[in-house]
Amino acid sequence: MRFTDALKSCWVTTLFGAILLLAGSCVLVYNESRTIRILLSLDEALNDAVTVSADNPYEKQFEGRLIHLNGALLTGEPLTEPDYNIQVQAVKLKRRVQMYQWIEETVEHRFGESVATEEVDDRSYFYSKDWRDELIDSRSFYIRNGHHNPTTFPLDSTVHVSEHVHIGPYELGDAAKDRFKTYQEVTSDTRPEDPSVRMHSGLYYHSNDIWNPEIGDIRIQFAYAGLEGSYVTVVGKLENGRIVPYESTHARRVLLLEPGEHHLNEIFRLEHHQQRLTAWGVRFIGWVLLFFSTICCGTILRHLAREYRFLRLFVPDSNFSLSTNLTTSLSIALVIVSIAWIVHRPWLGGGLLFAAMSPFLYCARGIVGSYQRID
Repeated sequence: MRFTDALKSCWVTTLFGAILLLAGSCVLVYNESRTIRILLSLDEALNDAVTVSADNPYEKQFEGRLIHLNGALLTGEPLTEPDYNIQVQAVKLKRRVQMYQWIEETVEHRFGESVATEEVDDRSYFYSKDWRDELIDSRSFYIRNGHHNPTTFPLDSTVHVSEHVHIGPYELGDAAKDRFKTYQEVTSDTRPEDPSVRMHSGLYYHSNDIWNPEIGDIRIQFAYAGLEGSYVTVVGKLENGRIVPYESTHARRVLLLEPGEHHLNEIFRLEHHQQRLTAWGVRFIGWVLLFFSTICCGTILRHLAREYRFLRLFVPDSNFSLSTNLTTSLSIALVIVSIAWIVHRPWLGGGLLFAAMSPFLYCARGIVGSYQRID
């Protein structure tokens, strides 16, 4: 069978495999370039950073420098929700609002099963009630009669942010305050002044009966992040008395913030660890795309391996079994990663490139050796 005939018989899967190959390669190239820039930026920041004390007065000689600082948070004015008697000294106060609404679920019939519900075009429509954070448009329901949701929320979810947050004499900028994302639920025994609002398990219900809510009833939950007095460690650029992101020469912004007290090297080690986890997660996604690409292109690759003896020298299995697909996709991924790293860390890039080629070189060595023995 000629190559063109083989390609005609499997052009759809081969095209899809080529698309997966391109997508996986793009994912890996983007991930490695991003990872390299981040690591170089972190190394640059570590070399430029100086440690300052929150107990000392503001020192102007550090203006414009990258500083490392740890200490207790000072938030100034408390964040409040006066309608619910909520008051907390924290960086953030989040109000989460949920509404009791109708929900539509669709189930497709299979194998002639019968369901005692409204059936249209081999589908069954189920309607139930539940609390939801987002507004559900009942106008799109198949059965609208008797299933009407309100068109707006009477109260919106929001996040209040403290205007001024300090660690000693240094103020945190907006980007640093955005880093507080771990929330804890606000628990309070103080009941709101409005008698129509009911409390249960830390939730505030606008409902006549919390055990039997009606459509349109809402419940509210409050949570805070960055409690005043808690210790944090931050690394950022000092600009006009505020800690803001540091712009590295590799076009990356560096701003680190972790709970607790950490030494300068320790907080950078934690950031390196987090970036490694992210990079390996994206690498796995890229490799999966390449793996399925080799499966989709298996037919045309088998044809090429059988037609050309030179290619057979480097293929462990000309039938492209599962193990061969795994080896091929892993080698392609390692080649892409090694090319990205070989400029910045030659030993690492060279080692990855050798690892990518070693299965095929070993296979070629074995086949060539067998030919020589036969001769």
